Amino acid sequence: MHPTNRGYSDVNAYRHNQVRYGITFVVITAICFALSLVSSEETDWGLYLAGWAVALACVGLAWVHPSLWLLAPFGALGGAILVRAGTDGLDAGIGPLLLIPMLAMAVYGSTRALLAMIACVVAAVVVAHIATGDGGIHMNAVWRQDIVLAVMATVLGVVIQDLVTRMRVERNLAEERGRLIEELALTDALTGIENRRGWEKMIQRTVGQARRHRQPLSLAMLDLDHFKLYNDTCGHQAGDDFLRKVALGWEQRARIDDHIARYGGEEFVVTLPNTDLKGAMVIVERLRADLPLPAEGPAGSEMKISCSAGVAEWDGTETVRELVARADEALYLAKNTGRDQTVAARGPVRESGTPA
Repeated sequence: MHPTNRGYSDVNAYRHNQVRYGITFVVITAICFALSLVSSEETDWGLYLAGWAVALACVGLAWVHPSLWLLAPFGALGGAILVRAGTDGLDAGIGPLLLIPMLAMAVYGSTRALLAMIACVVAAVVVAHIATGDGGIHMNAVWRQDIVLAVMATVLGVVIQDLVTRMRVERNLAEERGRLIEELALTDALTGIENRRGWEKMIQRTVGQARRHRQPLSLAMLDLDHFKLYNDTCGHQAGDDFLRKVALGWEQRARIDDHIARYGGEEFVVTLPNTDLKGAMVIVERLRADLPLPAEGPAGSEMKISCSAGVAEWDGTETVRELVARADEALYLAKNTGRDQTVAARGPVRESGTPA
């Protein structure tokens, strides 16, 4: 497992990735261990079973915690040497079995871990031939075969790791681009807060949480009064600057769990989790009172911008669309009865036509 994939805070995610990416090498190693019995004329069951035990124990420890993941390939290396010693004997060569842990390290390990594995493979080949060569080294066919396989494994390991690293970098860049594109799609380009699409994605989770925990939830629709006149008088640049100041100011004054989004034009939606209608009215009044000072109009004329708001409390059963409709109806009432005020929505209308 590459360093960028270690450090899992969620052990279940780590184990899922182990199964997903490492099961192939585990299966191949187990098959090679089992097939070693086919060519064995006389098996030393002690060494053979010890090889299985070492390999399985190391894989098991690697399964327990992410910090122990290196035990899996190195355990496979140690197990392979013991299995070979217990079946055909070390004098038959150990090169073929060394390819598996080397390639596993190339795919999932860091460069440092791969170099450590290469050193271990070379040491294993040298020690095995010294141990079976009556204290000396004889350049026989088996020796040459193991040397060639060790070199091939080293070259393949380096090449494969380079390819895997490049693929991993490209994947990370693609994921980052995807994250940025999604973030841009959910963010209002002018104010920097979430747009209507981002809010719609959030409100479904918020309503679900309020339903599960049986908590109150309120929603407020806020609209700047006479904003079109301000745009026409002071210019669209001044209007854009004012919207940015409003969004920034409201975000700074909102509570941690509150959510403010630009619903469209000069209209904003404020989601207030764990807040009843009475508490929501207090919060919205505070936001309305904290509007920034607008720019001066032509010839120094003063421009005043106020805000109207409609607030509705979720009744625990209505849909998001119904909740928004009630808050929007309250906002419409605030606009048509003098503006610069906050109006509480009536209860939801049931099929009988009477408010709940």
